[in-house]
Amino acid sequence: MSFNDPSLNSIILWFAAVTSLLTISVIFILLVICLLKRRRLVDVSPEADDDHHHHRREPPCQGLSASVIAAFPTFSYKTDNNDPESNDQEIECPVCLGLIPKNVVIKVLPNCMHMFDEECIRRWLESHTTCPVCRGIAEPKPKASTGDDVLKSIV
Repeated sequence: MSFNDPSLNSIILWFAAVTSLLTISVIFILLVICLLKRRRLVDVSPEADDDHHHHRREPPCQGLSASVIAAFPTFSYKTDNNDPESNDQEIECPVCLGLIPKNVVIKVLPNCMHMFDEECIRRWLESHTTCPVCRGIAEPKPKASTGDDVLKSIV
């Protein structure tokens, strides 16, 4: 048998075709698996039309209970009317990276004093137990701070 033999050429051609087809099939299957995993991790809420409430859904993990989240101090975010610079500043939410509108409720984590839009931090803490900024434990330490204590430490 030589390389000019038609039967050998057809075997080589057949082998190359099957190998190519298998390679393409494996790549396609891996691509489909990656896309399905990504689709499960990314979720945009249909009820939220603005960019402020889009969020990524991460694999399920244990977060804080609703009663603990509700116990965190809340404040109304308002600009200082006496400070012209604060009226022009917009604050970005570290969770969703959207701008926090004026006159919304802000929730403060008592251990680290980081402030967040109430809705965003509630969603975050339902699946995480840490602050999204510093990764400190979000659940209040045994000697829980009251809302007044938190306010005094911020001001």
